Amino acid sequence: MYNRKAVNEVFTPRKSDVNAEMYVERPVHEKSLSRALKRDSHTLIFGESGNGKSWLYKKVLEVENFNYVIANCANASRNGSITKEICKAIVSPGTINKLGYSEEKAAEVNAYVAKGGLKHTSNYEIEDDEPLLKAFKIFNESDSSKNK
Repeated sequence: MYNRKAVNEVFTPRKSDVNAEMYVERPVHEKSLSRALKRDSHTLIFGESGNGKSWLYKKVLEVENFNYVIANCANASRNGSITKEICKAIVSPGTINKLGYSEEKAAEVNAYVAKGGLKHTSNYEIEDDEPLLKAFKIFNESDSSKNK
């Protein structure tokens, strides 16, 4: 008698790892993607829904030992910004970002009976990187710390 598998036992692309039992080897595509990832250019993977694109890139990235983060372009389209989606994928919610600081100086003079003082307050704003560049720097730093 045939024991039918549940859908999530077979088709699990959103899972962080590849289902090795169900993965279909595609040596030509795997080699092509591996070469593309090693070049200094962008790479686009496209195809029909459910044909194994997610498992393909996850498998190749795992074999090549690449550090990666997934940014959902569907969310970028809905939210109107691919930059925001990439930053959201890389920078954890709750990450502290110092925008500036205040400095206060005070001086006081006592002369037997008379008393006087001087107070000075300055506000400083810290120049920040462009958000996408900042996200890439954070990602690069996290990758460097893993490889030590």
